Amino acid sequence: MPALHLLANPEAARTCLLAASDGDAVLLIGDGVFARRIAGRSGIRFGVLKDDAASRGLEPMAGLEVLTYDGFVEWVANFAKTVTWR
Repeated sequence: MPALHLLANPEAARTCLLAASDGDAVLLIGDGVFARRIAGRSGIRFGVLKDDAASRGLEPMAGLEVLTYDGFVEWVANFAKTVTWR
């Protein structure tokens, strides 16, 4: 069963990626946007919350889907399981 991983702490990025499986998605939120360089692992969908990146002065990188709050809600609704990494 695919899971949505909400990465809110960049220090948890490594552990999050170790736990993620093919078909999962990782969404960078809050300070987790500072871990944006983790995007790109094959089989995992990566996204970043647009407002969180902008408020921290960061431009999204290749390999990241940029989500609005509506997109965030859509991702959450599409996964039966959500894991938050703080």
